[in-house]
Amino acid sequence: MTLALYVLDVPEFEPFVRTAEAAGLTVRRLGDHLELSTAEDEFVLHREGTGIRTALWHAALTGGLHGRIVTFTSDTLHLAKETA
Repeated sequence: MTLALYVLDVPEFEPFVRTAEAAGLTVRRLGDHLELSTAEDEFVLHREGTGIRTALWHAALTGGLHGRIVTFTSDTLHLAKETA
């Protein structure tokens, strides 16, 4: 299964999406959302690289995800594939 995060396709999340692309994630449009995915077992994003405010950073998970949250702080998002 692919590890994926879904964010609303709005201009406010563009810096988040660009940071995910720079980290090697694939971006695919799915209706009103963008799927940020990878075949890797995990990925880590840092808010500092996005330049977005903390409130918007926390809203990034409201679209859902495939995987599990390892760490989610005001500065770091670390997601990993579900383990069987």
